[in-house]
Amino acid sequence: MTEPILILLALAAGACVSLWFLRRARAERRRAEEFRQQREQLAQQIRAAEQYVAHIAQSVVQAAASEAQTGRPYQLDSAIPPQLAHTQLANGLTALANQVRSAITMTGRLAQNAAEEQLTQVWAETERQVAQARQESVDTARAAVRAFASSTVHRAAKLSSTISAGVRRHVSDDAYATLVEMDHLAQQMLLTASGYGVLAGDKLSRRWPATTLTDVVRTAMGRVEGYQRVQHTDLESFAVRSRSVEAVVHTLAVLLDNALRYSPPNALVHVSLEHGANAAFLVVDDAGLRMEDERLTWAREVMSGEQRDDITRLGAYPQTGLRVASVLAHQYGFRVELTAPNLYGGTRAIIVLPQELLTTPGPSRPVSAQSLPTARKATAPPAPGRPRSRRPRP
Repeated sequence: MTEPILILLALAAGACVSLWFLRRARAERRRAEEFRQQREQLAQQIRAAEQYVAHIAQSVVQAAASEAQTGRPYQLDSAIPPQLAHTQLANGLTALANQVRSAITMTGRLAQNAAEEQLTQVWAETERQVAQARQESVDTARAAVRAFASSTVHRAAKLSSTISAGVRRHVSDDAYATLVEMDHLAQQMLLTASGYGVLAGDKLSRRWPATTLTDVVRTAMGRVEGYQRVQHTDLESFAVRSRSVEAVVHTLAVLLDNALRYSPPNALVHVSLEHGANAAFLVVDDAGLRMEDERLTWAREVMSGEQRDDITRLGAYPQTGLRVASVLAHQYGFRVELTAPNLYGGTRAIIVLPQELLTTPGPSRPVSAQSLPTARKATAPPAPGRPRSRRPRP
């Protein structure tokens, strides 16, 4: 009885052991399968990580090349592969991608800043060289114009002196009127040439004693064509101080020339004098077409010095008169005002002479009394623009 029980117990124990080993084998197989799957998954993750890292490295090169060529920031593709989703490796690679993106951005900004700084330096140097070349060309042009104007003024002055001597010798014969007209043309040449000299930085060469405004007006008339149409009142109450006479004469000649040119052939130009508390106003009125608003604005800007073009920007048909008047007014301390329309429907020009440029005429003073081409031979006056002395009034 005991043996069967022992046998049964032995068989049961063996069955249990067999079942335990069977279950243990199955568990081992499942664990081995899990290890195999984990190994494959890990291998896939490693391959994905390697590919992703290679992709980032390649993107860095592309980013550098793109920014170097286009100057635009490169958008780095940092999408994590699905094999690495929700892993610590994914977090590390994401951090790496962000660092690469930041490095690319910073590198691009540094490169852009360096390029902009270099471009700024190159541009500044280019501007400096252009300005230097421009200044050299202006200086060369001014020197050439100044030399030409000075030579022309010198020769025209010698011509006028020679003609004046001939006028005095031929005062009573038929050559007188021709010589006076030639001297008048020489005075116009001097006006034009000395104007170019002023624009080129030269100084007026003629010197005068203190001169009454009447003689200033007559001298200016002797330098313009069509002076017969200029009418002026008695202007003996003031004289211009010596240092400013030629500048005022030249400026008035410019204004008279403009007034005569832009007036009808039979219209008169009126010169008058108005008194102020601290200045005298030499007024030139013409009866021509009133200056257009745009042109008047330009002329006022020129006279104020806001628009004073250099000698190389006068254009193919330079209008130098007002520019010369502006320079002289600035140098000698008077000013020129332009208004339109005036009483005659034309343009009014006013030379404002401050008190420091004026003096009271003395009992004996030189006058210009230039010989205009219609002057009578019997009076034997000198050529236009040349002073003579006269006796004091009784």
